[in-house]
Order: sequence, then structure tokens, then C-alpha cells
Amino acid sequence: MASSSQSIIKLSPPSAFFVAHRVDTLGPWVLGAFTDCILMGVVFCQVHTFFKTRTSITGPFQRYCYWLVIVVLVLSILKTCQEITVVWVQHVHDFANPDVARLRVAEAWWQVSTPLMTGVIGCVVQSFFCTRFYLLSRKWYLVIPIVCAMTVGITGISLTVYYILTDNVHAKVMWLLIHLVGVFVADFLITAGTFVTLRRRAAGLVRTTQLINRLVRLVFESAIPPTVIAFIDLVMTQTLGRQGPKLLWHLLLNFTLGKVYVISLMYTLNSINEYRREMDSDNYIVYTESDIRSRRNNVELGNLGIKTEIRIQTEVSTSTSTRGSPLPGKSHAVDTSGCEQRSHTPGDRDHKPSY
Repeated sequence: MASSSQSIIKLSPPSAFFVAHRVDTLGPWVLGAFTDCILMGVVFCQVHTFFKTRTSITGPFQRYCYWLVIVVLVLSILKTCQEITVVWVQHVHDFANPDVARLRVAEAWWQVSTPLMTGVIGCVVQSFFCTRFYLLSRKWYLVIPIVCAMTVGITGISLTVYYILTDNVHAKVMWLLIHLVGVFVADFLITAGTFVTLRRRAAGLVRTTQLINRLVRLVFESAIPPTVIAFIDLVMTQTLGRQGPKLLWHLLLNFTLGKVYVISLMYTLNSINEYRREMDSDNYIVYTESDIRSRRNNVELGNLGIKTEIRIQTEVSTSTSTRGSPLPGKSHAVDTSGCEQRSHTPGDRDHKPSY
């Protein structure tokens, strides 16, 4: 009986190295696809929750969110199918042909473009948070650095794919670094800007302050995971070496990053829907001084296009006591009470309530 401990297949030196280091050459693709499939299930659940609980209001922001969810869902499905294809080809189609399998990582466009798909998904999600930040701050000059960082990020990953195909290792690693720096800077600026803008609106009614505090926590809960993963991915690309199979381990975080961006987006949208339902059930309305003046729309609560009527009930009670009466020996007391009710719509000029 022949021994099965050693293979009798003769491999070329590069292929023998590829097979000998299969933990580094094949492991990141398998684990990355496995993690991506698990997170894809989370995305499906969150998308289902969004369409089940979303508001019936059809304002511009709601329509934007609706189509944004559809776009990121399609991109996420394509990304998962792409990674499953990579694993299938490597471990099934090219199982007995390592001479071909080892070259696909630098030649097959559908395998080389996996980081680009992550970059596209991240850019789409960042555009939503950047838009929300602009609608909150209404200061376009604060958005310019964020847009520049996003542009650097998507340009960097595009050039990374190009230099992978042209086998320029130095340029590939350099532009990958630029991409990850751009992504990290964009995430940081969006998070910091949104936090500062919300904190400035916290001064006011108690219920308004409570709502703003919840939104601040939401900002950090949704921003920390992708920012941390992008930072670790950045560190791994600079510490695992510019050449060699160990550099592929950064793909594990890169594959995860795309789905984490989508989960962060869906978590934010579903949380906003939950806050809106709570406000509707509590039957209270939050207005700030700027809302009364110009009726600016509250993006976080999604009340675009709503005209709310505030009813104010005023009770007037007058008590008059006359010690001295015109008639000798007589005194009288007058007690007048009344109740007046009127309605007021924000923006009316004839009645201006005081809060």
C-alpha cells in the first residue's frame, strides 16, 4: 500500500511555494468569504426591518434612503457572490492546477477587484453620512474636506487594482495605504462633525436634550466599528510586509469592512425609524428656536413635509375684591373665570407662542 504522506505530483518552484504556504495564500480568501456570508445574513435581517418599519412619508430624504438601501443591498449581494466565486475557483476548479490558481490573484479581474468592491460600498455609505452631516450643519465648506478624503479613498483603491494587474508591488502598496488613509480620515471627519453639530443643538427642552443625546450615542455606535476595522487594516498593510503571502491577510478585514459599512448604515436608519415611532406614540413635538423661525426640516427624525398644529389652551382667572363700596354698608366681590382655546400652526405670524 502506497504511503499518502507525500505527494508524487511534481510542481514548479513557484507553485510548490504556493502550496506549501497555503495557509497564507488561500486561508484569507476562505475566512474572508466565510465572514462575509455571515454578515450578509445580518444585512438581510436589517434590510427586512427597514422595509417593515419605515415611515409612509414620501419626502425627498425618505426616497433617498429607500433607493440607497436598495443600492447597498445589490452591491452587498454582488460582493458576496464575488467572494464565493473566488473560493470556488481556487479550491474546486483549480484544485489540481496550482500553476493557474496562484496567478489568478494578480490576473483575474473578478478576483483582483474584490478590494475595489469594498471601496465602492464604503464610498456609497460614506456619502449618506456626509449628506446627513450637511443637512444638519447647513455649512457646505465643512463638507469639502470630507468629499476630498472620500475622493482620495476611491481613487487610491482604483489605482491599487491597476497596479496589481501591472505587477507593480511598490505602487500597489503605496496606493493601498493612500486609500486606507482617505477612508479613515473621511470616517473621522464625519463622526467628529456630526457629534459637534448635534451637541450644539442639545441646549433646549429636556426632551430635546434627551433625543440629541440618543442621537450622539447612535453616531458613535455606528461609526466606531468601520473606523476601527479600517485602522487595523491600515496597520496590517504596513506591518505584514510589502511582498509575500502574509500581506493577503489584510483581505480578511477588507472583506469584513464592506459589510460592516452596510450594517452601520442600516443600523442608523432603523434606529431613526425607532425614534420616530417612539415620538409618535408619546405624542410630543420638539421645536427649537430655529425651527420656529424658519421651519427647518429635522433630518434625524425624518419629518420632511409635515405641517404640525400646536394647540394652546389658556385659562384666565380674575378675582376682584372691593373693600370700599359706593353704597354705604355694602361691599361686593367679582369673580370672573374663563377658558380660551386657540390653535397655532408653526410659521403663523398672528400668534407666536412662547416656549
